[in-house]
Amino acid sequence: MAFVLLLLFVLGWALEGAKLRPGELLYGIPEIGMTIGRMLPPDFTKVADSKSYYFPESLSPAELFLPLPVSGDKARVRQRWWDNTFPQTVVGATIETIQMALAGTFLAFLVAFPVGFLAARNTTPHALIYSGTRLFLNFLRTIPDLALGLVFVAAVGLGAFAGTLALFVHTTTVLGKLLSESVENIDEGVVEAIRATGAGYGQILAFAVLPQILPDVISFTLYRLETNIRAASVLGLIGAGGIGYLMNTSFRTFQYQEASAIVLVLILLVIVVDYASYRLRQLVV
Repeated sequence: MAFVLLLLFVLGWALEGAKLRPGELLYGIPEIGMTIGRMLPPDFTKVADSKSYYFPESLSPAELFLPLPVSGDKARVRQRWWDNTFPQTVVGATIETIQMALAGTFLAFLVAFPVGFLAARNTTPHALIYSGTRLFLNFLRTIPDLALGLVFVAAVGLGAFAGTLALFVHTTTVLGKLLSESVENIDEGVVEAIRATGAGYGQILAFAVLPQILPDVISFTLYRLETNIRAASVLGLIGAGGIGYLMNTSFRTFQYQEASAIVLVLILLVIVVDYASYRLRQLVV
């Protein structure tokens, strides 16, 4: 009974601190309707209109999109278009968001996979390594990805590189923790059986630990890829590349119909990635 009363007190305290005011929400519903009304119908001009892509007149479509040899001037024009112009379009920013998520997740996996063994109590080589790795992961994981994005924007400038670095660092800490917990939950009987054959540390990890955690490794990595698609779009709000930058620009310039089209593109992207991830998990897990 005392526990229930304590729980109710904590919930009441949390609700009060959250400033929940249902009346204010009901009063503001017309404003929500007006904002949504300004966003309808979505304006897909930036997606469908070829003028929005500023295709160079000096290049043919084949020269622009295919890796054909071109003269020096044309090569520079083509490179500028791909590096600067195309990423500022909705399609280009969407592709850039996917690239950021894929690159950040892959790089994070390369680092988090060995770190997961060091941060697990039953596979770490030494207690000091375990404590130090855990402390390092916990410290970095407390830093929001937006804060990481701001740090890397200051270091390398605006663009996808800063966003990819932020995703890489944040995902490494999350994956490292999840994998370490998966390692700690393995069946120790299998480890003892492999150790009894005279296997070394590396062989134990390869033949006793890895087969048990492999489904979790795949599932956790794919899940982080899904979340990184969303995170990459948010990082665009601070100029760290991706579709979020265009969405933020549209809202700030009161182009609500254009912004709603970008939001719909982002929703479609998340749905496609979630479905592809689900199908891939069914195939490999």
